[in-house]
Amino acid sequence: MPALRTLQVLFRLLPSVLALRKDRKTWIKQDRSQINPGQFQKNARKMLDTFVSLGPVYIKLGQWLSSRADILPQPYLVELAKLQDSVPAAPFEQVRPIIERDLGSILEHFDEIDTNSISGASLGQVYRGTVSGQQVVVKVKRPGIEKIVEQDIKVLKKVLPLAMRFVDPNLRHSARAMLAQFTETISEEMDYTAESENLKKIKEAMKGTDKVVIPAVFDELSSKNILTMEYIPGIKVTDVERLDRQGIDREQLVIDVHKVFFTMLLKHSIFHADPHPGIRLWNGRPHK
Repeated sequence: MPALRTLQVLFRLLPSVLALRKDRKTWIKQDRSQINPGQFQKNARKMLDTFVSLGPVYIKLGQWLSSRADILPQPYLVELAKLQDSVPAAPFEQVRPIIERDLGSILEHFDEIDTNSISGASLGQVYRGTVSGQQVVVKVKRPGIEKIVEQDIKVLKKVLPLAMRFVDPNLRHSARAMLAQFTETISEEMDYTAESENLKKIKEAMKGTDKVVIPAVFDELSSKNILTMEYIPGIKVTDVERLDRQGIDREQLVIDVHKVFFTMLLKHSIFHADPHPGIRLWNGRPHK
C-alpha cells in the first residue's frame, strides 16, 4: 500500500509541478506580455483540486504554500488561499463519535450543535453551537487523521525529492526547508490541548490592548481532539468590499495588525506564528 500511494501521489502531483515550473519562470521574468492570466488561473486551480483530492496532508501543504510568494506566482496564491477555510468537511456522523468519546453525550453538554460545518481545515472542521445560551464554535479533528498524517508524511518525504528534479534549483532549497518545518509542526497542530493553552497565554499577554480579540476557551468542553471557544463573528481581512461597506479604514487596519504581531513577537514570549488571511475582523479588530 505505501508504494502504491507513493506512485499515486507522484502521478497526480507531477502535472502541477511541471506547470508550476513553466509558470514560475514566466512570472519571474516579469514580462507581462508573456503571461496568460487565464492559463495561470487554470493551472493554479488544477493544483488546488489535486491537493484536495490527495487528502488532509496535501491540503495542509497547499495552505502553507498559499502564503509563500517566494515560491508561487500570485495567481497560485489566490487559488490556494481557498484552502484556508473552505476545505470539504467529513460528514457529521463521522465526527459525532469523536465528540461523544471525549466529552460524553452531546445533548448533555450542548444546547445544540449545527451539523453543517461552518469551516473546514486540513486537520479539523468547525461547527456552530450553543452552551447555556451562549454561541460557541466547536473545532473537531478529522476522523482518523493521525493515521492518515503518519502515512502521508512518509509518502511526501519520498515524493518531494523526485518532484523537485523537475523544478528550478532556487525552488528546491525553499521546498526542502519548508518540508522540514512542515513535518516538524504538523503533529503538534493535531493536539488541541496545546492550541488551547497557547490561546489562553496569548489572550492574557494581549489583554492590555483593544486592537485584538481572542476568543475564550471552554476547558470543560475541550480535549486533545476538540476545542470549544466562544463564537465571534467577523470579516475576512481579504474581503475588501465588505471592509469598505463597514467603513473600516484599511490603511489603519494594516498598521494595527502589524502592531499586534510585533507586540507579540518583540514583547511577549509567545506569539501567533501563522498569520494568514483566515484571520478575521470584529469591529475593525483582528481576531483568530
